[in-house]
Amino acid sequence: MAYSKKEIESVFDSIIEDIRAGYALRTVLKNGDNPSSQTFYKWLESDEQKSKRYARACEERAANIFEDILEIADDSAGDTIVDKDGNKTYDSEFAARSKIKIDARKWMLSKLQPEKYGDKTDLNLKGDITIDINFED
Repeated sequence: MAYSKKEIESVFDSIIEDIRAGYALRTVLKNGDNPSSQTFYKWLESDEQKSKRYARACEERAANIFEDILEIADDSAGDTIVDKDGNKTYDSEFAARSKIKIDARKWMLSKLQPEKYGDKTDLNLKGDITIDINFED
């Protein structure tokens, strides 16, 4: 489908808002009358401002995912189940599901922005090494 310049701006703005809201580009492009990924990436390649806006939207999405982790961790509403007699019991299924949600988001962040959210590995070693070599005839 060929887009007019005005249509490109409108569609692009909509895509950027969905990404900011936390959706993956692939998911957004599958919805509605959005362009193919090939077309979207051509738009980015041909317009530096669009490329910058997309990068910024991805940063905002990561920040939103980080905040989602905090909300999930702080949500204790489903921690207990009340039976018909009013007895409360711990809902381990809710807790396990919350852990899965948090772990999935942590993993995603570590891949989206490894420099900010990835595990830090320091491979710089400091210290002295002494080697004694004895040559015997």
